Amino acid sequence: MQSTMKGGRDMYFMNICTWAPEDEKEVEKRRADWKWPKGVKVVCEFIDLQGCRIINVVDTDAKGLIASRELWIDIMLFETFPVYPFGASKALLKE
Repeated sequence: MQSTMKGGRDMYFMNICTWAPEDEKEVEKRRADWKWPKGVKVVCEFIDLQGCRIINVVDTDAKGLIASRELWIDIMLFETFPVYPFGASKALLKE
């Protein structure tokens, strides 16, 4: 999976997505039918076993990032960071 990192093209973004415990059922309901938008490549995704948080890294552009969050912004808080893989992670993405 290669990504161009300059000129507004695809980048890697890490999202930390949290929600209130009372929204857990609604998150489960929406997630059951939800699909990642076209143009968003999921590099990795983890659910926090302590609850109410998902962490993912996606390879996309600004439009894909916005599209991937639009259904959730009413019940989730997003912390989003542009990231760049290094070390073993960088090697894995080249496979």
